[in-house]
Amino acid sequence: MGAATGAAVAESGRGIDGTGNHVPVPDAPQEATTLTTKRAAPPARPRPRPAGPDGDAGLAPRQRQLLDELETIFLEEGFRKVTLADLASRLRCSRRSFYELADSKEALFLRVFDRYLTRLRDQGAKGAAAVPPDQAFEPYLMPAIDAARKLSATLMQDMTGYPPANAMWERHQRERIDGLRRLVARCVELGLFRGIDPYLVAEVMAASLRRIREPAFLAASRLSYREAVEELYGLLLHGLFRPDARAARPARAPTAKAARTAKAAGTAEAAKAPAPARGTPARRAASARSGPR
Repeated sequence: MGAATGAAVAESGRGIDGTGNHVPVPDAPQEATTLTTKRAAPPARPRPRPAGPDGDAGLAPRQRQLLDELETIFLEEGFRKVTLADLASRLRCSRRSFYELADSKEALFLRVFDRYLTRLRDQGAKGAAAVPPDQAFEPYLMPAIDAARKLSATLMQDMTGYPPANAMWERHQRERIDGLRRLVARCVELGLFRGIDPYLVAEVMAASLRRIREPAFLAASRLSYREAVEELYGLLLHGLFRPDARAARPARAPTAKAARTAKAAGTAEAAKAPAPARGTPARRAASARSGPR
């Protein structure tokens, strides 16, 4: 068969078998991608809105409410064991609502935790700026004392075991300690404190804050983290003033642990004291005058 005949056969889609009969010629194989149905791409997750300098800028009221409710859950229960499905059920929202705030559960926790710590720093700074330097320590430190009452042992363990959260906590503490150093320096400058080095005070406090959240310390001291923070800040507030400056300051209310210790000591002393004499004072006096019979 000539070239022209072969070309015609190829174009007609038919061939010739060994007996001269025309037979169909199979079509050329097509790409596999045309023989299979492509799967539809999953819907893209909504991109979370950036936190921004003030954390809540650009958020809808419902999103702010979700962050507040998540904060309560995370502070009490930590974040390791809870799931997004569980959170969505408890807060009566969809998981998509969380993905509008963060890309994952861990990122959601970091956003909530950063928002919480930023608020504490702002409260302390505003409180300290509203009063003279010698009165600024309590309003500066009290937000952290109040915060310690909300931080559960579960949260502290989860935070310590998750490097990004632990680094966030360390940055928060460092900023707080830097503010404390500036307050101490100002009080030394004004003559309210003895000539102690502000950097030393700040570093001692920073090291102490790291130490008191270690499980070994809390077990040995038999303090909760809340009590340890309260005692440490009490030591700072009332262990730096000169005697003449401290005498002019109002008396400090005892901490919860100090009150328990004093009560226990008072009970023990009362048990050792002799029993009071019976009868009224007048009868006891008359008996003493009459002498033994």
